[in-house]
Amino acid sequence: MRKILFIFLIGICFYDAHAQVDRRIGPSQYNNGGQNKKIDVVETTLETLKKELTLDGFQEAIVKNLLKDNQSKSKEIIESTEYEDLKKKDMLETLAENFNIEMRKILSKDQSAKYEKLISKKKK
Repeated sequence: MRKILFIFLIGICFYDAHAQVDRRIGPSQYNNGGQNKKIDVVETTLETLKKELTLDGFQEAIVKNLLKDNQSKSKEIIESTEYEDLKKKDMLETLAENFNIEMRKILSKDQSAKYEKLISKKKK
């Protein structure tokens, strides 16, 4: 009976030690935690625009809706199998330009100037 208990305890010890080994390969092996962290692009972009352009509450709500709409439309275009890659690229550029037009409509002159600087940084 003692031998069986002894073997069982040793088995449990080796099992616990094996479960703690991280066998991932690549840069992620050095990252502790946060493995399944998803970044919400809409929220991140909204926070950046809010900070850079000093948006008020009304503008923030409109921008959030514009970002969500733009993200869903671009996702549809990217996932579509109906169009060739060049057509998709043109459609995405048109979508981005329409987004920029809508953004300029709700921004003040000072905010529009700041927004143009942000866009020009992104294009570089």
